[in-house]
Amino acid sequence: MIRFDDAARAVTLSVRDVADDGDHRFAGPLAVGMRKRAEMGRDAHELHQGAREGEVASYRRERSLRYETTVDGWRVVVVGRIDGVYTDQKGRTVIEEVKTVLAAPEALEAMDERTFPAYARQLQLYRHLLEESAAALGFDEAPTGTRAAPEIALDLCLIALPSKARRSVVVSYDRDACRAHVETRLRALVREHEADLARRGERRAQSGAVRFPFAETREHQDAMVAAVETALRERRPILVSAPPGIGKTAGALVPALRYAYEIGGRVFVATSKTTQQRIFAETLRIMRESGTPVRSVVLVAKEKACLNDVVTCHPEACRYAKDYHEKLETSGAIERLARLPIADQDAVREEAKAHVFCPFEAALDLTAHVDVIVGDYNYVFDPQAALRRMFVDEAPDDVVLVIDEAHNLYERGAEYYSPELARSRIREVEASLAGAQDPVRRRIRGLLRDLDSHLASIESGSPRVSSGKKDESGGAASGEEPARPANLFLWKDPEAEAEERRKAARRTERRAREARTSARRAAQSSVTAPTGEVEPEPVAPASEGPPLPPEREIVPEKAFFLSLRDELDELMVAYFIERRARAGGAAPQAAAVAAAHDPVVELHRLVSRFASVLELEGDEWSYIYRRGGPAGGAIKILCKDPSRQLGRRIRACAGAVAVSATLEPLEFYRDVLGFPREETELRAFASPFPLERRRVVVLDRPSTYYKDLDRDLPIVEDAIRAVVAARPGNYLAAFPSFEYLEMLAPRVASLPGFEVLRQERRTSDAERAAILARLQEYKGPPGRAGRGGAPPTQDRPARPPVLLLAVQGGVFTEGVDYPGEMCVGAIIVGPGLPRWSFERELVKTHFDRVYGRGFEYAYLYPGMSRVIQAAGRVIRTATDVGVVALVGDRFATERYASLFPRDWFVRHPRELVASDPYSDLVRFWARVEGNPREPP
Repeated sequence: MIRFDDAARAVTLSVRDVADDGDHRFAGPLAVGMRKRAEMGRDAHELHQGAREGEVASYRRERSLRYETTVDGWRVVVVGRIDGVYTDQKGRTVIEEVKTVLAAPEALEAMDERTFPAYARQLQLYRHLLEESAAALGFDEAPTGTRAAPEIALDLCLIALPSKARRSVVVSYDRDACRAHVETRLRALVREHEADLARRGERRAQSGAVRFPFAETREHQDAMVAAVETALRERRPILVSAPPGIGKTAGALVPALRYAYEIGGRVFVATSKTTQQRIFAETLRIMRESGTPVRSVVLVAKEKACLNDVVTCHPEACRYAKDYHEKLETSGAIERLARLPIADQDAVREEAKAHVFCPFEAALDLTAHVDVIVGDYNYVFDPQAALRRMFVDEAPDDVVLVIDEAHNLYERGAEYYSPELARSRIREVEASLAGAQDPVRRRIRGLLRDLDSHLASIESGSPRVSSGKKDESGGAASGEEPARPANLFLWKDPEAEAEERRKAARRTERRAREARTSARRAAQSSVTAPTGEVEPEPVAPASEGPPLPPEREIVPEKAFFLSLRDELDELMVAYFIERRARAGGAAPQAAAVAAAHDPVVELHRLVSRFASVLELEGDEWSYIYRRGGPAGGAIKILCKDPSRQLGRRIRACAGAVAVSATLEPLEFYRDVLGFPREETELRAFASPFPLERRRVVVLDRPSTYYKDLDRDLPIVEDAIRAVVAARPGNYLAAFPSFEYLEMLAPRVASLPGFEVLRQERRTSDAERAAILARLQEYKGPPGRAGRGGAPPTQDRPARPPVLLLAVQGGVFTEGVDYPGEMCVGAIIVGPGLPRWSFERELVKTHFDRVYGRGFEYAYLYPGMSRVIQAAGRVIRTATDVGVVALVGDRFATERYASLFPRDWFVRHPRELVASDPYSDLVRFWARVEGNPREPP
């Protein structure tokens, strides 16, 4: 990793950093994860080095070098560790670099120094830096007073994985070319860093230029800005509950940007929906137009950004990936996009189409050149998708994090750490390997059958054979290394000795993995014996005792899953090589597409993710087995409380601001989102809109419990008809679930005077946009005052108002505005509590134990958050008028009503209960619109 010390104007980097300036993002899918790939490489290195020490008496492993120079006023220190150095039979000093490659043994014969230019360059640089830095050499002084440099040879040892076949490649050396490369590369790195420092300095200088984008602040908005600013400067995270109308987007963004500029940093706005990204993008555009010097980019999902029909990130299959780096550099697109107020998806795609480069990667590259990044929660919190360059490879200590609609992060965070393995998927992939003759795919198929058999035994509840005792011996104790003649040219530093100790620890871990694998195989062989070429489906043994429940907690055999993951990892390396050979004569594009969408690769990722989460320890995890039908059940890791995982990322940032209109109780969200209990500032603001411009009523007659659905559904229908009859206009009816919506929809499908639209279970962006456009078409009843009503004209023929049926917590009830006549009323049917389930009860039990408030944390607070979000769609501006009807008897109880926003009522929530809601609402509309109309 390249480390800059700005105060000392010094930079430290490795020889590899100098040697490899290539772009490896489009190398295709990895055979195994980077961690496992590095582990396999280390193991091969150690085995090779151990063998060479036995073969060559003068062989020394892990010799360090250090080279120091000055570049543009910066002290540059290049450090490296040579894999091996020895004296050959000709008396030459041989520098050996060991590299592992995923290749078949026969493929090694065709490889030379041109096959892997970065590897060859690294080896050449070792020689160059040794020759350039006399302090790193131990040459004796020649009689003339000059140093007598020995002849140095370069040997690149390529080890094929997984076979561990070896080939030595002699690498040529051109001293002038090496010197030119070092100078060019170091100067480029220094200038790139100086450009980054200039951007940081520019931000600091412009901190006073961050202006509020509107002529006036809304009521309470200035107090919100001040609260966020103060908390950030005091290095305290803050949670803000800001009702609709306060202007929370600008209220959070302006102080976050000011503070980021003060520290020379950037702002990352994390959102849960693309609609919120558009709102922030528009605010940033207005800020730029009002004089704030801000540059920003919107990140979209790879699937949405891709310009191809199928996402295949490989140069052989995608012309936008081919020569990406060169095309991006020569086009000047990054500079043009960085000058825009907001580089949104359309702007990036336009440049990408014109210059034929990948728009997704270009947007990621643009993050280093802008001040504000707007993107999904995934880019911050998902361990599989987090933006590595900002949150993983580098500490985000210059990033101010703004979490929008933060009430959504709790559920999303739990999903990130709740992987599942379904037997149906395992069987499907295993069946796709049937008939395979090559040993690699046969072994993978065998592993999948082992996994399916293991899950079958869990499903039946049958006992498993013990996986064996843990091997605690760590292998034979190693004796002292025999004395060898000291190498005259390189020194062995304490860090290298520490690396030796780490390697010893890794050898112990490797032996433990091997023991786990042996134990797993032994245990599995006692359950399923080999049966020959035609293998039967795994059948769960009959279980004694009472029938098992459909879902139950289990204690997983971690050793089984970890050893299976380890073995599958190594097999996948051979699988990639074998698949590459099978693709042989296929068109490169077709082969790359097939590789990117290989079901074996996809299942391997699922198993790896499952095992990675399984390694995490803590009381926040439960392990569940869910029985299935003929296809079998599934094993799942349930993250009941993601606060520890989310909190690590939040605390790593320079500042964190979580905002939402429904972030109460604030203590609940502080706890489940992982904000520190003592340091976090909690602030709640009242609605800026006058109470007289809205009417909230509770219709407490019907029960909305699922068990009472058949009995009370007609009452709910009557309630909806009463609310919409009080005044024509667009209404939103929000239901607790799709099942409830689908049962009630036929009852109101032909509502007189209304067009009834509904949210489908899978509503596309285009369908959503069409519904919103339809809501905008209705301008209000003719002659109505106060809401923009106008008579129909020839250009604007009369269209009926809309009753939109949607679900609470969906795309029509959160993250969208309905100003004016777009929506004059919200009818919220029942509190949208999470449905009762075995998993949700485990969550409830966890929070009962931790906070003594299990029902509240698992059901009540998340459910009422959806209710208040849906209600907040109606009043979006100071001129809006509207009604909110809460339908269901639970809304009249203290447990639920105590969570109503304080500005919904005058003295007590009980005053909202309406005995005659139709008459109540008719009088309200007559009063606010000045159109007297007595209820019948």
